[in-house]
Amino acid sequence: MITVEIKVELNPTEEVHKILELINNFTQINEEQITIEQISEGYFLYSAKIEGRKTLDSMFNGLRSQRTVESARKYLMGKRKEHSVSFMLNKQALLMNKYHFCHSPEESPMGPVWIKISSDDITRVLNYLVPHTIKGQPQEVSYLPD
Repeated sequence: MITVEIKVELNPTEEVHKILELINNFTQINEEQITIEQISEGYFLYSAKIEGRKTLDSMFNGLRSQRTVESARKYLMGKRKEHSVSFMLNKQALLMNKYHFCHSPEESPMGPVWIKISSDDITRVLNYLVPHTIKGQPQEVSYLPD
């Protein structure tokens, strides 16, 4: 089973509906599935944990429309652990439906979006999400990961 965890901070200068919008830009989710925790005065942490391959559909399609599958593969494979991959995305870019990876939180001025994808076979999931490319063209796998 594929599990996706997403976390993003709401800063005092940000609007709640924009945080909810960017979470939904990453994966379609019901508002009831989002947990909100106050972390300090005016700062809140929005988080959700969802399951299933469909949680990756927006990222799957977004990376292909941006033509960034090859660079995303290199980045994500480098972040891979035994059963998961954790990474950060630029908050402002995700609000615009763009997938820009951050190497450090400072690369996203309003703070990053933290993502963790877990699976018993994370390599199989990543081969589906970001397959090998030939001359920039994704060589799609012939399976859908569980």
